[in-house]
Amino acid sequence: MSNRTITHEVKLEKSVKIIIGIFAIGVFLNVFSPLLEPTSALAVKGDGLGDSSTNPLYIACVMGCYSY
Repeated sequence: MSNRTITHEVKLEKSVKIIIGIFAIGVFLNVFSPLLEPTSALAVKGDGLGDSSTNPLYIACVMGCYSY
């Protein structure tokens, strides 16, 4: 008996290849999205005791204030 191989070729249009490529890039970027997100920063409004409008910020110059 002879060795016969049957091959099936599927040809895709250029637009379909572009759409599949965009999906592949999206999945790839989704894997690395936790690495690209900024870390959360903790911020306190005012001095932590209330609104900054009722607790204004004061700067005390202990050894003199210099502007650079």
